Amino acid sequence: MLRRIVLTVMAVSFATSIYAAKMTEGFEDKTVLKKWEIDGDVVVSADQKHGGNTALFVPAGATATWRFATENKFGTISMWVYDSFAVKKGKAGGGPYFGLINGDDDKAVEMIHFAPYLSINHYSNVFTAENQWYSQGYSGIVRPKAAWGKFTFTFTDSKTLGVTYNDEKEDSIFPTKLEFFNKGANGLIFAGGPNLGAKNETFYYDDIEIDLKDAAK
Repeated sequence: MLRRIVLTVMAVSFATSIYAAKMTEGFEDKTVLKKWEIDGDVVVSADQKHGGNTALFVPAGATATWRFATENKFGTISMWVYDSFAVKKGKAGGGPYFGLINGDDDKAVEMIHFAPYLSINHYSNVFTAENQWYSQGYSGIVRPKAAWGKFTFTFTDSKTLGVTYNDEKEDSIFPTKLEFFNKGANGLIFAGGPNLGAKNETFYYDDIEIDLKDAAK
Protein backbone atom coordinates (compact mmCIF):
# COMPACT_ATOMS: atom_id res chain seq x y z
CA MET A 1 0.00 0.00 0.00
CA LEU A 2 2.79 2.42 0.95
CA ARG A 3 4.58 1.72 -2.33
CA ARG A 4 1.38 2.41 -4.28
CA ILE A 5 0.93 5.77 -2.52
CA VAL A 6 4.55 6.75 -3.20
CA LEU A 7 4.22 5.85 -6.88
CA THR A 8 0.99 7.86 -7.15
CA VAL A 9 2.64 10.95 -5.64
CA MET A 10 5.59 10.57 -8.01
CA ALA A 11 3.28 10.28 -11.00
CA VAL A 12 1.35 13.42 -10.01
CA SER A 13 4.58 15.35 -9.46
CA PHE A 14 5.95 14.24 -12.83
CA ALA A 15 2.75 15.25 -14.64
CA THR A 16 2.77 18.62 -12.92
CA SER A 17 6.35 19.28 -13.99
CA ILE A 18 5.48 18.62 -17.64
CA TYR A 19 2.18 20.49 -17.80
CA ALA A 20 3.01 23.32 -15.42
CA ALA A 21 1.01 26.48 -16.08
CA LYS A 22 4.08 28.66 -15.68
CA MET A 23 7.54 27.94 -17.07
CA THR A 24 10.79 29.90 -17.37
CA GLU A 25 14.00 29.30 -19.30
CA GLY A 26 17.18 31.30 -18.87
CA PHE A 27 19.55 28.93 -20.70
CA GLU A 28 21.91 28.52 -17.79
CA ASP A 29 21.87 24.74 -18.32
CA LYS A 30 23.32 23.79 -21.71
CA THR A 31 21.64 20.38 -21.63
CA VAL A 32 18.22 22.04 -22.07
CA LEU A 33 18.56 21.72 -25.86
CA LYS A 34 18.49 17.92 -25.58
CA LYS A 35 14.76 18.28 -24.86
CA TRP A 36 14.13 20.51 -27.90
CA GLU A 37 13.73 19.85 -31.62
CA ILE A 38 17.05 21.05 -33.05
CA ASP A 39 18.13 21.36 -36.67
CA GLY A 40 21.62 22.79 -37.23
CA ASP A 41 24.30 24.23 -34.95
CA VAL A 42 22.09 25.72 -32.25
CA VAL A 43 24.06 26.48 -29.06
CA VAL A 44 23.79 27.98 -25.60
CA SER A 45 26.29 30.83 -25.86
CA ALA A 46 28.05 33.27 -23.52
CA ASP A 47 28.67 35.78 -26.32
CA GLN A 48 25.48 37.65 -25.40
CA LYS A 49 23.19 37.34 -22.38
CA HIS A 50 20.34 39.28 -20.86
CA GLY A 51 20.26 37.65 -17.42
CA GLY A 52 22.71 35.14 -16.03
CA ASN A 53 25.71 33.98 -18.02
CA THR A 54 24.38 32.51 -21.27
CA ALA A 55 21.65 32.76 -23.90
CA LEU A 56 20.28 30.78 -26.84
CA PHE A 57 21.91 31.40 -30.23
CA VAL A 58 20.39 30.09 -33.47
CA PRO A 59 22.80 30.61 -36.42
CA ALA A 60 22.07 30.77 -40.14
CA GLY A 61 20.31 27.72 -41.49
CA ALA A 62 19.44 26.41 -38.03
CA THR A 63 16.10 26.02 -36.26
CA ALA A 64 15.19 25.36 -32.63
CA THR A 65 11.68 24.42 -31.48
CA TRP A 66 10.58 24.16 -27.85
CA ARG A 67 7.38 22.15 -27.49
CA PHE A 68 6.28 23.28 -24.06
CA ALA A 69 2.99 21.31 -24.15
CA THR A 70 1.60 18.22 -25.85
CA GLU A 71 -1.59 20.06 -26.88
CA ASN A 72 -2.40 23.63 -27.85
CA LYS A 73 -2.79 26.06 -24.96
CA PHE A 74 -3.81 29.68 -24.58
CA GLY A 75 -1.72 32.13 -22.58
CA THR A 76 1.09 34.68 -22.78
CA ILE A 77 4.80 34.29 -23.51
CA SER A 78 7.51 36.89 -23.05
CA MET A 79 11.14 36.64 -24.10
CA TRP A 80 14.17 38.87 -24.37
CA VAL A 81 15.70 39.08 -27.84
CA TYR A 82 19.10 40.50 -28.80
CA ASP A 83 19.05 41.89 -32.33
CA SER A 84 22.56 42.57 -33.68
CA PHE A 85 20.99 44.77 -36.39
CA ALA A 86 22.71 42.76 -39.09
CA VAL A 87 21.61 43.62 -42.62
CA LYS A 88 21.70 41.47 -45.75
CA LYS A 89 22.47 43.25 -49.01
CA GLY A 90 21.34 42.05 -52.39
CA LYS A 91 18.44 39.74 -53.15
CA ALA A 92 15.15 39.98 -51.27
CA GLY A 93 14.29 37.16 -48.93
CA GLY A 94 13.29 36.08 -45.47
CA GLY A 95 15.60 36.57 -42.54
CA PRO A 96 15.73 35.24 -38.97
CA TYR A 97 12.41 34.80 -37.17
CA PHE A 98 10.95 33.78 -33.82
CA GLY A 99 7.50 33.24 -32.36
CA LEU A 100 4.62 30.82 -31.87
CA ILE A 101 3.95 27.38 -33.35
CA ASN A 102 0.92 25.15 -32.76
CA GLY A 103 0.19 21.45 -32.98
CA ASP A 104 -0.52 21.73 -36.72
CA ASP A 105 2.86 23.44 -37.22
CA ASP A 106 1.16 26.73 -38.11
CA LYS A 107 3.43 29.63 -37.21
CA ALA A 108 2.93 33.23 -36.11
CA VAL A 109 6.34 34.87 -36.00
CA GLU A 110 8.29 38.12 -36.03
CA MET A 111 10.81 38.21 -38.88
CA ILE A 112 13.44 40.38 -40.50
CA HIS A 113 12.40 40.45 -44.15
CA PHE A 114 14.69 41.84 -46.82
CA ALA A 115 12.56 43.36 -49.55
CA PRO A 116 12.26 46.74 -51.28
CA TYR A 117 8.73 47.25 -49.92
CA LEU A 118 9.57 46.46 -46.26
CA SER A 119 11.94 48.54 -44.18
CA ILE A 120 14.85 46.53 -42.75
CA ASN A 121 14.70 48.89 -39.77
CA HIS A 122 11.42 47.26 -38.70
CA TYR A 123 10.19 43.75 -38.02
CA SER A 124 7.67 42.12 -40.31
CA ASN A 125 5.26 39.25 -39.66
CA VAL A 126 4.72 35.82 -41.12
CA PHE A 127 1.72 33.51 -40.69
CA THR A 128 2.06 30.10 -42.31
CA ALA A 129 -1.48 28.72 -41.96
CA GLU A 130 -3.40 28.36 -45.23
CA ASN A 131 -0.30 29.14 -47.30
CA GLN A 132 0.18 32.62 -45.84
CA TRP A 133 3.98 32.18 -45.66
CA TYR A 134 4.62 34.58 -48.52
CA SER A 135 2.32 37.29 -47.21
CA GLN A 136 4.56 39.35 -44.94
CA GLY A 137 3.15 42.32 -43.07
CA TYR A 138 4.84 45.46 -41.76
CA SER A 139 4.65 45.31 -37.96
CA GLY A 140 5.64 48.86 -37.07
CA ILE A 141 8.05 47.66 -34.34
CA VAL A 142 11.44 49.29 -34.87
CA ARG A 143 14.51 47.06 -34.68
CA PRO A 144 16.93 48.12 -31.92
CA LYS A 145 20.53 48.73 -32.94
CA ALA A 146 22.46 45.90 -31.25
CA ALA A 147 20.37 45.79 -28.10
CA TRP A 148 18.08 43.55 -26.04
CA GLY A 149 14.34 44.04 -26.27
CA LYS A 150 11.35 42.30 -24.66
CA PHE A 151 8.71 40.68 -26.89
CA THR A 152 5.42 39.52 -25.38
CA PHE A 153 3.09 37.26 -27.37
CA THR A 154 -0.54 37.29 -26.18
CA PHE A 155 -2.95 34.52 -27.24
CA THR A 156 -5.28 34.26 -24.25
CA ASP A 157 -8.31 32.97 -26.20
CA SER A 158 -9.48 32.23 -29.75
CA LYS A 159 -10.25 35.92 -30.33
CA THR A 160 -6.97 37.40 -29.06
CA LEU A 161 -3.57 37.55 -30.79
CA GLY A 162 -0.98 40.25 -30.27
CA VAL A 163 2.66 41.18 -29.74
CA THR A 164 4.12 44.04 -27.74
CA TYR A 165 7.70 45.31 -27.63
CA ASN A 166 9.14 46.45 -24.28
CA ASP A 167 5.57 46.46 -22.91
CA GLU A 168 4.81 49.56 -24.99
CA LYS A 169 4.86 49.32 -28.78
CA GLU A 170 2.17 47.05 -30.21
CA ASP A 171 2.57 45.01 -33.37
CA SER A 172 -0.06 46.25 -35.84
CA ILE A 173 -0.38 43.07 -37.93
CA PHE A 174 -0.90 40.23 -35.45
CA PRO A 175 -4.46 41.19 -34.38
CA THR A 176 -5.57 41.39 -38.03
CA LYS A 177 -4.37 37.84 -38.79
CA LEU A 178 -6.35 36.03 -36.10
CA GLU A 179 -8.04 33.76 -38.65
CA PHE A 180 -4.64 32.18 -39.38
CA PHE A 181 -3.62 31.56 -35.77
CA ASN A 182 -6.50 31.16 -33.31
CA LYS A 183 -6.05 27.61 -31.98
CA GLY A 184 -3.54 28.45 -29.27
CA ALA A 185 0.08 27.27 -29.29
CA ASN A 186 2.12 24.39 -27.98
CA GLY A 187 5.60 25.63 -28.77
CA LEU A 188 8.09 28.35 -29.64
CA ILE A 189 10.19 28.34 -32.79
CA PHE A 190 13.47 30.17 -33.46
CA ALA A 191 15.08 30.23 -36.94
CA GLY A 192 18.43 31.67 -37.95
CA GLY A 193 17.68 32.75 -41.49
CA PRO A 194 20.50 33.43 -44.01
CA ASN A 195 24.14 34.18 -43.25
CA LEU A 196 24.41 37.87 -42.44
CA GLY A 197 28.14 38.41 -42.03
CA ALA A 198 31.49 37.13 -40.80
CA LYS A 199 30.25 36.38 -37.29
CA ASN A 200 26.82 35.34 -38.54
CA GLU A 201 25.17 37.24 -35.69
CA THR A 202 21.43 37.57 -35.83
CA PHE A 203 19.32 36.97 -32.70
CA TYR A 204 20.06 35.70 -29.22
CA TYR A 205 17.21 34.71 -26.85
CA ASP A 206 17.05 34.73 -23.08
CA ASP A 207 14.76 34.81 -20.04
CA ILE A 208 11.66 33.24 -21.58
CA GLU A 209 8.53 33.28 -19.39
CA ILE A 210 5.51 31.16 -20.32
CA ASP A 211 2.14 31.52 -18.60
CA LEU A 212 -0.44 29.06 -19.92
CA LYS A 213 -4.17 28.73 -19.38
CA ASP A 214 -6.39 25.71 -20.00
CA ALA A 215 -6.04 23.68 -23.16
CA ALA A 216 -7.41 25.32 -26.30
CA LYS A 217 -10.64 23.78 -27.57
